Amino acid sequence: MLLEFKVENFRSFKDCATLSMLSSADKSLPNNMFHSKETDRTLLRSAIIYGPNASGKSNLIIAMALLRNLVLQSHSHQKGLKLNFQPFLFDSGSQRKSTKFSVIFIHDNVRYQYLLSFNSDGITEEALYHYPEGRKASIFERHGQEFSFTKDQTEQTVISRRTPENVLYLSSSVQFNYKRTMPAYEWFLKDLIVLETSELDPLIDTVIEHANRNQKFKRMVEDGLKIADFGITGFKGRIQTMTIRDLEGRVPPQILGMMTIGGMKAKERDIRFTHEVKDSHGKTQHFELRSYQESEGTRKLLAIIGPIIDSLLDGKTLFVDELDTKLHHSIGSWLVDLFHDPNQNPKGAQLVFNTHDQLLLDLSRFRRDQIWFTEKSNDSGSSTLFSLAEFGERKDRDIQKAYQLGRYGAVPFISPDRVV
Repeated sequence: MLLEFKVENFRSFKDCATLSMLSSADKSLPNNMFHSKETDRTLLRSAIIYGPNASGKSNLIIAMALLRNLVLQSHSHQKGLKLNFQPFLFDSGSQRKSTKFSVIFIHDNVRYQYLLSFNSDGITEEALYHYPEGRKASIFERHGQEFSFTKDQTEQTVISRRTPENVLYLSSSVQFNYKRTMPAYEWFLKDLIVLETSELDPLIDTVIEHANRNQKFKRMVEDGLKIADFGITGFKGRIQTMTIRDLEGRVPPQILGMMTIGGMKAKERDIRFTHEVKDSHGKTQHFELRSYQESEGTRKLLAIIGPIIDSLLDGKTLFVDELDTKLHHSIGSWLVDLFHDPNQNPKGAQLVFNTHDQLLLDLSRFRRDQIWFTEKSNDSGSSTLFSLAEFGERKDRDIQKAYQLGRYGAVPFISPDRVV
């Protein structure tokens, strides 16, 4: 469960931006919240982010994706490898500062806070705290290559000496099976999903592989496709890794040469959807269409329905970039409502997503503390993140109309100047 995420000096975010999943004192839409016994607070089941193009909406999702990738993969970094440092570029001072991330979450009924600061050369600060009995306690703290520990000092000191400057101690310690950092690492690995949906094939591959292993999961995906009314009654898929020999005669020799040198692999996907229709005599007929014969909307839904089901079943936190792209408003609404339904979401799964679909901007679907905006300053070029709850808006306000009129900012300014 996510409580809070902070990002600073990353892409368009020069100053600290905070996304909070803690609910306000507002009592409206109680199904959109759930109680956390670890914090004795109510948490939000979803957060929706609006803003014009290039305002920072996607950068918030990308920030979480980068943090997750660093936690899960930095242990494999060779010494001297530069980190993926993307500071705010419109200020020379920011380029000399570290990017900072902070995330507070709950895993296995314990609250954790993980802090990370880094630049291209390595980790400048890192810390992990937990609240085993409701009181904050340090697991480790790091300033450059200086580490401090309050527990298991001998064991942790040995691990820290084997942790290069460009490797997260959280990642390194898990490789040495250190038990106190393992739960935090597992939250990033198992309980956090981040979907950057510009490339659908890897997401579809994951759904196919999971469906082929688990028939119950496959049936749930098929049910989701049916509910979305694509006329689909079933699907099946096969993904095969192809060798260079398999590709001979099918791709130009120049490309085969590049693949051989780079050690690249190719995948062959055979994905088919079953459609049930009635002929002119009323007899039911079944037809199979290949993936490329389906609409982009069908492919998009197949790509994201798997992670959504996975999140709902196990109470995971799901970040999605541009949930509404290629999907009808009704389907986007249905997906959001799954997270707000305690029967469909009994374990407190959370959905955080950005969108341009203003029809979702409705106080009968979202609480004021669930609605967020990003806006970029015309002067500095930096992004800010703020919640509708900060405006003290009335519950009966037509917020869609108010947003379109610019009451909350975060809308594009279209110059009246002629292009030609």
